[in-house]
Amino acid sequence: MKAKKIFATLMAATMAATVLAGCGGSSGSSAGSSASAPASQETASGEADTSIDMEGEPYTVNFCYLVAQEGADQQKVNEAVNELTMRELNMKVNMIPMTFGTYSNQIQLMLSSGEDLDIFPAFAANMADYITSQYIVDLNDYEPYLTGVMDVMGEEDYYAGTVAGFLTGFPRMQERGYPAGLVVRKDIFDELGYKIEDFAGIRPDNWDDYQKVTDLFAAVHEAYPDMVVLDGTVSLGTSTYAWTDVLSDTFGVLENYGQTTTVTNWFETDQFYQLAKLHRTWFENGYESADIATNTDSGEIKMKAGNCFSFLLYYKPNTAAEKLSQTGYEVEVIELSDACKMTTGVASAVFSIANASKDKVKAAQFLNWAYTNGEFNDLINWGVEGLDWVEDENGNACYPEGVTAATCGYHNDYGWIYPNQFAGHAWVGNDADIWDQYKVYNDSMMTSKAYGFQLDTTPVATEIAQLNTVWSQYQKDVCFGILDPDTAIKEMNDAMYAAGLQTVIDEKQKQLDEWLAAQN
Repeated sequence: MKAKKIFATLMAATMAATVLAGCGGSSGSSAGSSASAPASQETASGEADTSIDMEGEPYTVNFCYLVAQEGADQQKVNEAVNELTMRELNMKVNMIPMTFGTYSNQIQLMLSSGEDLDIFPAFAANMADYITSQYIVDLNDYEPYLTGVMDVMGEEDYYAGTVAGFLTGFPRMQERGYPAGLVVRKDIFDELGYKIEDFAGIRPDNWDDYQKVTDLFAAVHEAYPDMVVLDGTVSLGTSTYAWTDVLSDTFGVLENYGQTTTVTNWFETDQFYQLAKLHRTWFENGYESADIATNTDSGEIKMKAGNCFSFLLYYKPNTAAEKLSQTGYEVEVIELSDACKMTTGVASAVFSIANASKDKVKAAQFLNWAYTNGEFNDLINWGVEGLDWVEDENGNACYPEGVTAATCGYHNDYGWIYPNQFAGHAWVGNDADIWDQYKVYNDSMMTSKAYGFQLDTTPVATEIAQLNTVWSQYQKDVCFGILDPDTAIKEMNDAMYAAGLQTVIDEKQKQLDEWLAAQN
């Protein structure tokens, strides 16, 4: 048995005991207890019978998922999903679509009231509460029914959602790293005589490399003095995932793409200072929009409006195709950092099984199927084939003839928040082998030395809340260069230490050291 599984089993038992002790030995929740073993059938050999029951009464899975908007063809998608699941699982599905705007309040009400719910997307920021409130089940207990997920994800990613030994859920199939990139309009870039090769190899171990970006901005500013050269809501200093393993948040990180095991204060590093100083130069030279620190519109929105040359983001293999669709402009992507695979990024959102599920074994079987079935992932992402989308000559999904984005009855383009977009179709405009490109991309990046570690935020929840308040007060003014980094960074750090930063760093180091020791 792997060391991480041994550790997970021991820690899960410890956490369950702690939770029960804190609740006086009762469930303490209308959702019931997550400590009970799964009710499953056994084979003659005593092993769990993981076969799908195709003869009994169909079980109804309550499946919550996120949508861009509730489309007119939602009912037709529901019917198509049910036809598929009855045929393959002898299960019905109660589809519960939610937009991001309604998700937070609705899911909290469903969980706290014990409303019927089997599977839902859960975000890392809420996991400590979900575990202690017993809203979700420990998926370590259902491993025999989840072999398909293991096959799809591999062992490392399968266990990435583990918090203090409790397997909260499974990540989505998407990019595994978040390197910083600068998206630039290709028409202007080409017109000024630039090639993407001119910016190859820009990395923070040589700050002079970034002068190339500043020179590009200067050239654009001279040629188009009325154009905003850099806009949006993302700065280099807030792109912490691009440079460090953030260990759940930015308050104590592992520098150098997680290739160290010493937790440090990112905001005191020379790297953070240099990034803030770079933005200070861009702001003072008029390359950034004057209101960039208060702007709430994304770079995509700004570029689509026609007067923005570039914006920053975390890039991935199909960023150029994605941004063409979102902005209407062909773009180039200048790579500004390497990629680091860290647990916080991979397990920032997982699919969990709710403790309110009436049959957790069948919920686990459905979740296992959802990670392996391309037709299901296409249905929840693109809608009904032939009605909302068709397959083009390159094997990609596209609108049927006569159907547009404005008239389509169901279309999400949310594959990144669904179980396994790689099992389904990519949208038109992507390379035919885009999912293979993702695999190469994911397999080639560095992996943090803390990969698999998830911080239990419970001991420092108060400090983290206070630090978030301080960070929200300073981050845009400091990171976009509105304030002089020579004075503003110290002022921000003083406020953070007063809010409990050292306590959080010490707790992270303690938990990380314990986790590392358990891996040996």
